[in-house]
Amino acid sequence: MDERHERIAKNETVFRAANREIEQADQEGGAGPDQLIEFLCECGRQGCGGVITLTVADYDGVHSQADRFVVLRGHESTEIEKVVAERANYLVVDKFGEAEDIVEEEPG
Repeated sequence: MDERHERIAKNETVFRAANREIEQADQEGGAGPDQLIEFLCECGRQGCGGVITLTVADYDGVHSQADRFVVLRGHESTEIEKVVAERANYLVVDKFGEAEDIVEEEPG
């Protein structure tokens, strides 16, 4: 795997960890599973400030697999992931190969 793809995979886990903090804060504030929350795009692109709105339950469902992420349409990296679900305002991507190994080893 080249360094760029490795950096992208690691960046994505950072965005997922940040989203977990957002989710936890909202749940502590009373958000339930059907509550809509704004999450950061987990694409790993430098400078991406995209926001995706989905329910806590939908977000948790995506992350029931450690190698899945939510990204804005057009932010998928076909060299290291495939689109496994398309929603109205976001995509669910699944890592493969070495990128999958990296994200499954990273905390978050």
